Amino acid sequence: MTENLNQEKQKVIEIYPVKVGRRVLAFLAEIFVCLILSIILFELCVFQISRLVIGYDKLVEDSETYQKGQYNILYQHELLYFDDTSSEENRYMISLALEDTNYYFLNFYSNPVNEELRKYDVFYKYFVDLKDSNDAEALEKLNEQYLHYGSEFFDSSKKTILGTYSLKDEYQEAFSHNYLPGDSLSEDAQTQYEDFTKRVFLNLYNDLINDIQENDLKSLDNSFSYNQYSSEVESINHILNLNYIVCSYISFLFACIILFLVIPLITHKRETFVEIILKFERIDRKTLGYINKPLVLNIFLLKLMDCLTIVFLVPSLRVGFNYIFSFPELYLPSLIGVIIALANLAITICTKLNTSLKEITTNSIVIDSKSLDNYYQEVEVFNGK
Repeated sequence: MTENLNQEKQKVIEIYPVKVGRRVLAFLAEIFVCLILSIILFELCVFQISRLVIGYDKLVEDSETYQKGQYNILYQHELLYFDDTSSEENRYMISLALEDTNYYFLNFYSNPVNEELRKYDVFYKYFVDLKDSNDAEALEKLNEQYLHYGSEFFDSSKKTILGTYSLKDEYQEAFSHNYLPGDSLSEDAQTQYEDFTKRVFLNLYNDLINDIQENDLKSLDNSFSYNQYSSEVESINHILNLNYIVCSYISFLFACIILFLVIPLITHKRETFVEIILKFERIDRKTLGYINKPLVLNIFLLKLMDCLTIVFLVPSLRVGFNYIFSFPELYLPSLIGVIIALANLAITICTKLNTSLKEITTNSIVIDSKSLDNYYQEVEVFNGK
């Protein structure tokens, strides 16, 4: 940009825009600062207020009670087991309970003629004993499931005392050491045991739970059913998830207002927090003066759209990183934000003066403070001051 201050002397003072690399750095820094402030506001302020409003602690307690009710129905019907020597708390830790159930299941299949151990085949118990169906047909379907998930492990030519397919001899021998006092699985047998758990047992148990969810299962006293508990849990989870989503957007919005609206409005140069740190200044392309206050709102809205990319991460400390992908209301807008941000970066890189949509819509340019200071020094020298 060239400013002709005096046609007689033909003095030219040049001002250059901030380089693309520094603009990208500022762009990423503003998103990162927005994320940090959003998380802080979420954890220390917004969420704490919401938990009082919705009775968060009571909802969580009720949800845990209903989940325990589901597990108790499974225990009552001998579809779930846990080690009696472990603490009572482990009874309702489903991952540990499934480990114990698998342990007892393979105990029977390592000794398939033992009458005392037959009860540990929870799949036979549910699909053949508990369900009101033809035993022969149900047993045949169960054996098909065993082969479907574990053809490597089961021998269709041999059967247990229940009529289910037996484990192959080599696996019976390998796994039996897990149940002998003072003995343990070999390294290869341990690998096979874990492989059986993941590929066979957990898939079969998932089928069992899916069938219960489809057909329901009542408690022994018929006072409640598995799906009734599920309905209560889902209702509570819906309230909790909605609260996480609303709190995330409120925290994100307040963070953006503080960073991109309040701070620029109270600073003389209309700078954001990151621009102050990096010594960037946004000036009008024609007058070379600082932009007017009404234009700050324009920039605020565009920066908010850029930072939308991080809104799905706001509740991550509270719910865990994996669970945040359960909120399409958060991650889908974030994907839209990514597209907008990339488009904005592309415009910045491709334009002659490294201008983004924020500069184009406000007819401004971003320069560093040193360049602007040099400009005014040259002006003073030129004017003889």
